[in-house]
Amino acid sequence: MEVPNDLQVLNLFGAEYFIDWTRLARGCSFFVPTTATAKQVIQALKPHTKGLNVEFEVRARCEYGRYGVRVWRVF
Repeated sequence: MEVPNDLQVLNLFGAEYFIDWTRLARGCSFFVPTTATAKQVIQALKPHTKGLNVEFEVRARCEYGRYGVRVWRVF
């Protein structure tokens, strides 16, 4: 799957996270350390959802002693 450059960067309040979508298979997840809520991250993921034809589940979590969100690719 070839991914356009503008879809490879997840921007959350000015912090940019590079996500290699080609390596994120269905059922895989990643953790983003952020103070953004799960709802805010879902909004930031919308362009990726449409552009890549994928679906995500997002949950706020505390992992590695840091607050953030875990994002799972469900489709």
